[in-house]
Amino acid sequence: MKYVKQLFALLALLSMIIALPVHASGKNLFVNLTSDDTNRAGMAVGMSTKILVDQKVPVTIFLNVDAVRLADKNIPQNKYANGKTVTEMLGGFMKSGGKVIVCPMCMKNVGGMSKDGLISGVVLGGPEMTFPALMADDTTVISY
Repeated sequence: MKYVKQLFALLALLSMIIALPVHASGKNLFVNLTSDDTNRAGMAVGMSTKILVDQKVPVTIFLNVDAVRLADKNIPQNKYANGKTVTEMLGGFMKSGGKVIVCPMCMKNVGGMSKDGLISGVVLGGPEMTFPALMADDTTVISY
């Protein structure tokens, strides 16, 4: 009987571990997006939105290197498989509560993008904005 109780306790513990939500390993998600490739960017934003909405995990997308172009309202964008541009997807992500940070140095490097040309809701990054989101103890980082 003693072993049955121990086995039951072990099975109960295992079932709780298996049932933990995806975000149990970290309470925040930081998505480092470096590409303006429609497929890569669409996957990154789509996954980020799904985790934000379905798992209720706070998500920050950091647009840097070539991905800063995705936040420029003046650059024409190709449509992703869902029929939306990645820029439109970013807008929906932010409306759902997600945060988008864009690298100001990268904006200069890709051809002189300006703050005035950014889509609504995007925040200019910098060490004081980007590093806390990236380095928090409870943050999981994914890079695209």
